[in-house]
Amino acid sequence: MIGIIIFPAQIKAEEIEDLEGQITAIQQGAQAPYTGILLDPIAAAKINTDKKYSLLEGQLKLDYELKKQAADYTLQISTLQARYDSLKESSESIIKIKTEEISRLQEIATETPNDYAPLWVSLGVAVGILLSIGVFYAAVEVTK
Repeated sequence: MIGIIIFPAQIKAEEIEDLEGQITAIQQGAQAPYTGILLDPIAAAKINTDKKYSLLEGQLKLDYELKKQAADYTLQISTLQARYDSLKESSESIIKIKTEEISRLQEIATETPNDYAPLWVSLGVAVGILLSIGVFYAAVEVTK
């Protein structure tokens, strides 16, 4: 392991400068100008059209997935909007009912006055009379 770190191996590789490749038409029996793979016109056309249509197929799949995802997000947004509208309407209705109940209770409270002075005076007089009679009776009984 240490040897690999101290003495790294030298690796040589060829760089390919022309990545496009070459297409050369030759006649049967003629010598090929370079080493490679020989394709007949049908195979070359198939490779060319496969490349073209694979790009189109990829683009169609991408468009399909994007539209599917957009439809899914639109459905989610619509569902959330409907839920929001429902909750908003419900809370507004509850607030309206509570406000009406508060107003009704305030009206009831203001219609009946809280002046109980005559009642307290009457009760005080009655309790005083009863207490006086009770004390007088007790005093009479004690003297017997």
